[in-house]
Amino acid sequence: MIKKFANIIARLTRMTFEALSTGVYFIFSKLVILLVFLVGLYFTYQLFKGLFRDTTAITNVAFGIIVTLSALSFSCSKAINDSPEDKDKFTFAGERFLHSAVLLITASILKYGSIELGIVKISNTHFLEVAHWGVLILSSIPGLLVGILFFWGLNSAHGGMVILNKLLWKRHHRFADWDDFF
Repeated sequence: MIKKFANIIARLTRMTFEALSTGVYFIFSKLVILLVFLVGLYFTYQLFKGLFRDTTAITNVAFGIIVTLSALSFSCSKAINDSPEDKDKFTFAGERFLHSAVLLITASILKYGSIELGIVKISNTHFLEVAHWGVLILSSIPGLLVGILFFWGLNSAHGGMVILNKLLWKRHHRFADWDDFF
């Protein structure tokens, strides 16, 4: 009787653990990636909104994060020997991150250069209200390019995140008994 009760408890516990595991998998493999993309869209909006502000901090921080992910992806690619397909996917994710990093550093250089050369005026005055339309259009171009490059970099990085996350979750379970508590 006690043994039967213990088996029922063990089965219920395993079912509960598997249900929680499925929920955790959804949160970390799907939802978090979507939320990170939405945060990226917010910063893209901030870049377009701040055409005449110094927004290099946004692109510089994004560059630092993305170039690190690229290096980690390439390192994983070199460390994997058991699966050529996984090795190729790690390399592809690294390439996506590297492309994104190039776009982000280009955006930073354009914005910083336009500020230093005086093409974009950084001030607290109402520049948009007093600027001649020709000057306004010319001074908007670097800011627009920065926003476009950032969004393009975000898209490339998002692709890398999706690939990397799926691959890591797949490899996470390659040893079936590593997390067997029962």
